[in-house]
Amino acid sequence: MMGAVRGWLLAVIGASLICALADALMPQGAVRRVGKLVCGLVLLAAVLSPLTRLDIADGQRWLEDYLDSLDNREAELTETVNSQMKVIIEQEYAAYIVDKAAQLGLTCSVQVECGLSEEGLYLPARARVSGALTERERDQIVRLIGTDLGIPESEQLYMTEEDVP
Repeated sequence: MMGAVRGWLLAVIGASLICALADALMPQGAVRRVGKLVCGLVLLAAVLSPLTRLDIADGQRWLEDYLDSLDNREAELTETVNSQMKVIIEQEYAAYIVDKAAQLGLTCSVQVECGLSEEGLYLPARARVSGALTERERDQIVRLIGTDLGIPESEQLYMTEEDVP
């Protein structure tokens, strides 16, 4: 890279020196005006010479690769944020059920599993409740989870304290 810049700079300096020497040697009048025009074109060609070696296709490939890597990184970040949001939402739903159970005078622990809806929202899909619950208390929590969170009874798992791993 530095070698290319060095070569370009030497070409521009060389063209400038030749133009200055030609300007000093040219006679006054129309010849000098034409000479200045030619020297200006030579300097312009020297300054713009790196553009002739540009590989447009290579630059386009580089840009496409860069944009692809940005898209991949964006997808990774979105996935990370979504997974973290899912964990937070599941914890909030579980805390909600535990709080509602406590209001009913029941003690239990809850794990909620959420699924992604068609709208892109995490909604509760399954619940695992553990605790020493009587049949009546269990029915109260089944109704609570079914009505408040919309989780059907078939997706609710109830375990006693001994069943918990």
